[in-house]
Amino acid sequence: MCGILGIINLENRRPIGAELLADMAKSMAHRGPDGESVWVQENRQCALAHRRLAILDLTEAGRQPMGTPDEKIWITFNGEIYNYPSLRKQLEGRGYHFRSNSDTEAILYLYQEYGERFYEYLDGDFGIGLWDCNKQRLILTRDRAGVKPVYYTYADGRFIFSSEIKAILKYPGINKQIDSDSLYHYLTYLVVPPPKTLLKGICKLEAASRLTLLPSKGNQPKVEKYWLPLPQVEHNRSFESFDEELASLFSSSVKKRLMADVPVGVLFSGGVDSTLNLCSFGELIAPERVKTFTVGMNDSGNFHDDSAIAREMACRLGSNHHEVRISQTDLITAAGKLAHLQDEPVSDPVAVPLYFVTKLAKEQGVTVLQAGEGADELFCGYSNYRRFLNHHSRLWNPLSKLPRWVSGMAGDALSLSNSPRFRKIRDVLERRARGQELFMSSAVAYYELEKQAILSSDLRHSMRGVDSFDVVAPYYEIIDQLCPESSFLQKMTFIELQLRLPELLLMRADKMSMANSVEIRVPFLDRDLMDFAMRVPDTYKLRDGISKEPIKRLATRYVPTQDIYRPKTGFGVPIQQWFKGELGDALRDMLSSDRVVDELFDSNVIHHQLKHGLRTVNEAFQLWVIYNFLVWHQGIMRE
Repeated sequence: MCGILGIINLENRRPIGAELLADMAKSMAHRGPDGESVWVQENRQCALAHRRLAILDLTEAGRQPMGTPDEKIWITFNGEIYNYPSLRKQLEGRGYHFRSNSDTEAILYLYQEYGERFYEYLDGDFGIGLWDCNKQRLILTRDRAGVKPVYYTYADGRFIFSSEIKAILKYPGINKQIDSDSLYHYLTYLVVPPPKTLLKGICKLEAASRLTLLPSKGNQPKVEKYWLPLPQVEHNRSFESFDEELASLFSSSVKKRLMADVPVGVLFSGGVDSTLNLCSFGELIAPERVKTFTVGMNDSGNFHDDSAIAREMACRLGSNHHEVRISQTDLITAAGKLAHLQDEPVSDPVAVPLYFVTKLAKEQGVTVLQAGEGADELFCGYSNYRRFLNHHSRLWNPLSKLPRWVSGMAGDALSLSNSPRFRKIRDVLERRARGQELFMSSAVAYYELEKQAILSSDLRHSMRGVDSFDVVAPYYEIIDQLCPESSFLQKMTFIELQLRLPELLLMRADKMSMANSVEIRVPFLDRDLMDFAMRVPDTYKLRDGISKEPIKRLATRYVPTQDIYRPKTGFGVPIQQWFKGELGDALRDMLSSDRVVDELFDSNVIHHQLKHGLRTVNEAFQLWVIYNFLVWHQGIMRE
């Protein structure tokens, strides 16, 4: 994993200076502590930069930006290509001569051989910037799952792209204005939905997308999705045959992700996904012991800290286990740094333990970590999914048969209640009255009616007519058009794999691990495993009425059943407990000291919630979204 950066001259005719790119790239030094380099085209129309975290081919031969032998095609690449060995063999058979053992070189030759759709041959995680000097064409592309980020903007007659917003902000004169629409949607989804970011004019490339820019034909790039997570269910197959295919695919995925010239470990919570990760990994490297890493919480109150389970499971499974413990004081001390490293708020509290546990791994000499992201989204693992399925079947479908005004009247009847539960029900009824759908995301902080209560009067007025359901409405339209018989679960999966998974969960993993110069790999999001999850029926994912049953069944090949079929575990933060202590005091101070608060929020409502609220974890979750934004905003204004 690395940091990429590029500048393309459009209307601006001034030569691009190497010093400018080097200075911008320094802001990503944590992404690439092992080397830095800049390439500037002879006519100064294009310049590329790279910060290197060396994982494959640690020699100078793997240095980037890398060009073809004739120097007509150049690339800056962030990621890993897991089918690199087979690609290299194929390309050598077609007459290409490799000068390195780097997967980067294979991408260059794939482009030469297959043209602009070269990425279709890649099995891996990637953010790529490729410049064709002859065609004067830029191609940016991001992997299917969205493991690696790519941002871009226009400024000063130039097109700029990078792995991080921080590098873009180093370009002189970049606007740091908050995008009001993005903020509004952030309050719902915990992250800004693509293609926008919180900063006006700076965009992010969606997962499974390609951007093509031809300066000779204008400054408007063409952006297109090259893959969609559409269901293509195989009927007339036994569940047993699916089980065997899953076992083979997962083992192959883990084996691919052991490819590295540096130490590899496992993020370990003791839950199903990380246990399966550890066991499959250990089987492949035996008798060597797997290094595992977990995090525990101090000051956790009634919050269930799963680090003891992780410790016990690691001991039984024979891993070389490491643990770090954190408190709310650690969080507050590190808050500014974490917000800065996130680029834009990624308001999942799990980002906090991820930062500290990847820091621990780096201190123990580990540069690559396997993680369990994606299993829940692909195989219906969240309890939230089960609740949505239940509500859709028992409540939403019957309600949909009644006139919409009935839902509107029922929602109005609940308007006098301040119960958190009734607020959620009222919002659902209002959405039914507007002809919307039940599901938006498995993690929602503020629904529409709740947002109205916390916004300043000016922002509330400017957002009149804006609705965060509009973010997911196009996803429903696409799947309804292409797969009209799709189930409710398949629609949820389709949305989650394009919004919450790539932009929230994978970005928290990317930003927090790269802050410590550690690469996270996600075996469950292997290309073939994702395709497999699209091919199996809902009844297979929920066999015997059990969430994520195929993954649990596979894990029982390694560990006893009682250790697998227990309540879900994972890294978490006692956010409700902490907001009653130092974290709540920190938010109060920010509400009083940051002048942007009154421009965007009704601080009296937030103060009242701090004093009298926190009745549920979700209410604490909502405050975290605001706290994270304010910490980020203070930091961005100081840069």
